[in-house]
Amino acid sequence: MSVNLVCLRKESLPSELFFEHLIGVLDDLLFDNSLGEGEVSLIITGDDELERLNREYRGKEGPTDVLSFPYLEPDEEKTEQGEDFAVGDIYISLDRAISQAEEAGVKVEMEIALLAIHGLLHLAGYEHDSESDAEVMRQKEQEALSSLKDRIKGEQ
Repeated sequence: MSVNLVCLRKESLPSELFFEHLIGVLDDLLFDNSLGEGEVSLIITGDDELERLNREYRGKEGPTDVLSFPYLEPDEEKTEQGEDFAVGDIYISLDRAISQAEEAGVKVEMEIALLAIHGLLHLAGYEHDSESDAEVMRQKEQEALSSLKDRIKGEQ
């Protein structure tokens, strides 16, 4: 299992240590959702790239904060046990994360974490089309954020 971090935006990024903790939480989510041998790319970029992807793949104008691109169909057979497979890509707009963190009064790191967790949950098959599905997803997000905060506190 692995989460590959690709930072196309270098300015205003959280520390490497933060990303190590976040990747650990994302790896745990992969394992918890029977995707433990899977690989995910987490791509940190800007509004321009998210706007292009949003228009190209969703037919929507304007940037968005996070997009997930699964490589597996929901019920698709993975591979033989022990073999790696691609789960998908998660794109995060650093511009949106910074703006949303300021609006919510939270640290940019926690906004990036929430977006990454949200994106990974989509790759794992979670949706928020109904209120009950959205509640399940919010609960999973909060559990993962708590785990991340515990990891960070353990370093202090």
